[in-house]
Amino acid sequence: MATYSQFAEAFAIFAKYGDDDFAVCAEHDEIFAGPDPKIVSKEDNNKLKELGWHLNDVGTFSKCV
Repeated sequence: MATYSQFAEAFAIFAKYGDDDFAVCAEHDEIFAGPDPKIVSKEDNNKLKELGWHLNDVGTFSKCV
């Protein structure tokens, strides 16, 4: 389970790479969000991984909740 602070930290990282209108969606117990992981810095990718986000087949990040 993630805290509001952890979600805020992840979404602050996502916002650094663009603030698209439809950048977040959810399906069942998984949240899809963020930019293309290829444009995210190694440091930010590592931090997102620490926060429980992983790369997905859609070309963004996912987090199970």
